[in-house]
Amino acid sequence: MKANMKTTAWLIATLFIAVMALADPSATPLPLRILYVGNLEKSRVKDFESFLKKHFVHVSVANRKSFDMALAKDADVVLLDWQQGEGEEKFPPTRSPIGERDGWTKPMVLLGSAGLHMAALWDIKGGAG
Repeated sequence: MKANMKTTAWLIATLFIAVMALADPSATPLPLRILYVGNLEKSRVKDFESFLKKHFVHVSVANRKSFDMALAKDADVVLLDWQQGEGEEKFPPTRSPIGERDGWTKPMVLLGSAGLHMAALWDIKGGAG
């Protein structure tokens, strides 16, 4: 089951990148529900939200500092994004702001330092930078 979820996540992440690279701004938004998790105090969140709403039918945002797994229930794909040095986090992090790896069932795209931090914490490829 884990291998199947990893394959699905990889395919969705690849599709996401391809769509963003090739998307026609006038095209009909894709029928995916996207949850963007980041630092709501940063303008980066508003920029991503605006960008994503041009390409996907439903986009919601959540604060990583107060993230609740229930927020991801209806999402098709979750984007995690934050910059290194935000808050008092140390590297490698000691806890995940989105819960334990075994409890995670949604495909996700790791952006910014979220990728490095989550890869190191969850012991997945990419943890070395």
